Amino acid sequence: MTDESRHVLLVLNAGSSGTKFSLYQANNHPLLEPLCLGNGSFNVHHENEHLIFRATGSPNQKEEQWPHSGASPPSGTLFNLMNWIERHYGWKIRVAAHRVVHGGNSSEVTQRVDDSVMARMHALIPMAPLHQRQCLAPIIYLANEHPGLPQFACFDTAFHHTLDALEMTYGLPRALTEQGLRRYGFHGLSYEYIASVLPRYDQRAAEGKTIVAHLGSGASLCGMHNGVSRATSMGFSTLDGVLMGTRPGHIDPGLLLYLIREHGMSVKSLEDLLYHQCGLLGVSGGISSDMRELQASVAPEAKEAIALFVRCVVREIGTMAAVLGGVDALVFTGGIGEHASQVCAEILDGCRWLGLKREDNQSTESSGCLTMPDSPISAWVIPTDENLIMARHVFQLSEIKVCH
Repeated sequence: MTDESRHVLLVLNAGSSGTKFSLYQANNHPLLEPLCLGNGSFNVHHENEHLIFRATGSPNQKEEQWPHSGASPPSGTLFNLMNWIERHYGWKIRVAAHRVVHGGNSSEVTQRVDDSVMARMHALIPMAPLHQRQCLAPIIYLANEHPGLPQFACFDTAFHHTLDALEMTYGLPRALTEQGLRRYGFHGLSYEYIASVLPRYDQRAAEGKTIVAHLGSGASLCGMHNGVSRATSMGFSTLDGVLMGTRPGHIDPGLLLYLIREHGMSVKSLEDLLYHQCGLLGVSGGISSDMRELQASVAPEAKEAIALFVRCVVREIGTMAAVLGGVDALVFTGGIGEHASQVCAEILDGCRWLGLKREDNQSTESSGCLTMPDSPISAWVIPTDENLIMARHVFQLSEIKVCH
């Protein structure tokens, strides 16, 4: 292996349920599909840092744990991760890309991080106080510890810049709307990936009206027409939309005013409630925020949490269909969308009013069609790949030449 072929792009995807990462050959030609060398995840569990990695083409995954250094994430974790990559594979990290939840009004999916971009991302922290800080932490760490390393920010909001004014606007005074208090939408990298591969599955869906449900610990839906975002369930923040692992989704703002006025809740306690105590976890009475654990439980509270999740998604599909003026296809993706076949089946059953005919024995464990051949609306499960989308954008930018 030549020295140049050892150069890699590190893609970091800090999410609400952990951090995923991918490695791509950094001398990849911008017109070719990025060459993925492997995918993994790393998390801090109590006193240990846990890494899982599977190299492309390998049937086995590697796992490693080491004592947590005590430093605030991502300092210890990223240091150990980068050392592990170089020690086990001899790869040299020459560029890094990061999923950043909020990009504000920017329609550019990817930008090279410099002082002005960093300042703009910091200014958006009040709009996504928990997620934005989480996304910026590894960028700050790498900038301090590896100041010569080119870094790119990939924004989860940019895909939705095509929403029209009516979809972006809340019923607020115009002065507040002009200050940026509007619908942004999230999970854009995932939706962009689905739009890019949908023609392989269903050309009619790719060109027509498709509703994509990104269902995981964070969940949202996007209504697309010809692969372009026209409606989305998340709004100003990642709290809005359907029920999630620990977030409530749609909620009457009067209820929040009641909690402040009658229960004396502070902004901090209300924020903790909405981000960490609601959703599947809250409705199940604290059993779990994980759909797998809820499905394994016999407790009626767990069953009710699942039923409410299904109801929320079905209702949102109806909303998307109304905005699009019809629907040609449904797509499930994300952790729940790709693996919780019974949940997806119940959602499809709730959409029979659309004329949808579900294939009874189809599992969502692998990508495929979930509907019968004569169904007027097709339904699919398609695994998402946000990291690949980020790699594509980075390689398409001229700045990637710095790592050649």
